[in-house]
Amino acid sequence: MIRVYVYEFCIELTKLPPNLSGLPTTQILPQKSAPRLIYLPSTQEKIRSFHIQAGETYRTGHVTIYFPSEESIQRFWESYRTTFINITAGGAVVVDGTGAILFIWRRGRWDLPKGKGESDEPLAVTAQRELKEETGLDCGPPERFLAQTYHIYAEGGQYILKETHWYLFRCSESRPPIQVQEEEGIQGYKWVPVQEVPFLYPYSYSTIRDMIEYVLREIHPTLS
Repeated sequence: MIRVYVYEFCIELTKLPPNLSGLPTTQILPQKSAPRLIYLPSTQEKIRSFHIQAGETYRTGHVTIYFPSEESIQRFWESYRTTFINITAGGAVVVDGTGAILFIWRRGRWDLPKGKGESDEPLAVTAQRELKEETGLDCGPPERFLAQTYHIYAEGGQYILKETHWYLFRCSESRPPIQVQEEEGIQGYKWVPVQEVPFLYPYSYSTIRDMIEYVLREIHPTLS
């Protein structure tokens, strides 16, 4: 399963469940979001156009596109992503000694430390560097790779696909102090107990919510 966002509008690429039937088979995508769509050959350009238009127009929503196999998802995705300018980034999910998760307040949203990779820089190193630059924290190398998120945005008249690789960092201290990087638009921070994390969702980004939900399942399973 792959989720790709334009603003908060998500297209989800997933495998067709064996017990699901009666899906639409048209190659013409609707102008409004539908709960279920199935991918057919030759519809890539229609999907791209619909994805961008829906993101720009509605700013929020969710459409699922079903594929017959995981291999067909990957074939479509590798082709689809080439229609955008691709950049990669490294991101940090930081857990302190009590299990609280670090959030930063950036440009009116709760966010996580992240940034673009430099030339030939491993993305785990990118995540560690961005964490240090944006918060002053030095937690050492990441404990593990978590997952990837994807979002598309417009810049200079072109659409860019940003792929962020997320890594887990642990700090032994309880709520260590942070020095935020104000020149990057960071205005504050908060160590959030996992029980309180969902209260931040309305003030965050969809990719950040997806990443934190993954962490709650994988790192804090009893509290997810």
